[in-house]
Amino acid sequence: MSFIDKMVEEYLDQLMPVDDPLLQQIQQEGLRDEVPIIQVPSLKLLEILLNILNPKEIIELGTAIGFSAIWLAKALPNSVVHTVERKAVMAERARENILKAGLSGRIILHQGEAVSILPTLPKTKFIFIDAAKGKYQEFFDLAFPLLEPGGVIVFDNVLFRGYIADEELAMSKPMLRKIRRFNDFIANNGEIKTSFIPIGDGMAICYKQGHPSSTR
Repeated sequence: MSFIDKMVEEYLDQLMPVDDPLLQQIQQEGLRDEVPIIQVPSLKLLEILLNILNPKEIIELGTAIGFSAIWLAKALPNSVVHTVERKAVMAERARENILKAGLSGRIILHQGEAVSILPTLPKTKFIFIDAAKGKYQEFFDLAFPLLEPGGVIVFDNVLFRGYIADEELAMSKPMLRKIRRFNDFIANNGEIKTSFIPIGDGMAICYKQGHPSSTR
């Protein structure tokens, strides 16, 4: 869901339609089955970041039915996407969609708990996290060692329909309280530079300070 003005949302959708038939189908399946699907304007932003960073590997946490993993793989044809999904049912649906997209050789789907899978993944310049919002601090702690200096880690849904801005409401809901605490953490972490983007459901882009080891 988005908290931006409905007219603006419709205008952006018109400017940036999904023009891939399979991605259109997966998007509609997600809407039909009430599976959270990242919004296209947010994916377009990720696509630009990928083209700037040009990582060999992409790490995604939160596969769902594979919509964003397929999009990211198509955005950077020479990359390999490692995507992690906790739920077996979702992972199976994602695997079918990845097969339909002809991307089984470039999208590696890891089904299981992030705490055991993330430490096994390669270092990278780009990580996208769109999983359990109340665990963002834990995911950051696990993923940050994998992020190369000069790399970017992106968190989706950090403004959570705008509710996060209402301090009284946020403090009354455990998940909102955790997201708000996490936002404070990344905003004040000396190892990263963070920008919060009010696009889609809110994104946080965290740049790991330091000099990249090499130019790819």
